[in-house]
Amino acid sequence: MNLMTLLLTGALIAGGLGAHAVLDNQPIMNSTTAPSQSINELQAKAIALDTSKGGLVTNTQIIENYGIKKYEISIINQNTEYAVNIDSSTGDILKIDQKIKD
Repeated sequence: MNLMTLLLTGALIAGGLGAHAVLDNQPIMNSTTAPSQSINELQAKAIALDTSKGGLVTNTQIIENYGIKKYEISIINQNTEYAVNIDSSTGDILKIDQKIKD
């Protein structure tokens, strides 16, 4: 599973570099609205899978509570279930729940 994480990370980095090259040619505009989410669902899954040391993503949701958007990602890795909450604007891990299946 480490190979998959490595490949996802490489793809995310390469995509980010390509996006940076495209954005360099864009005019600078002042934004009056709140910033959009900084990480996408694929990046959130990669962060969660790294936290659980691999496994199978069984559910992904984006939820907003008190103005804070977060990804809730469920993972099963062998006999352990993980629920990982990730801040959608920073990519920080907010909470990790771990439960051993019977």
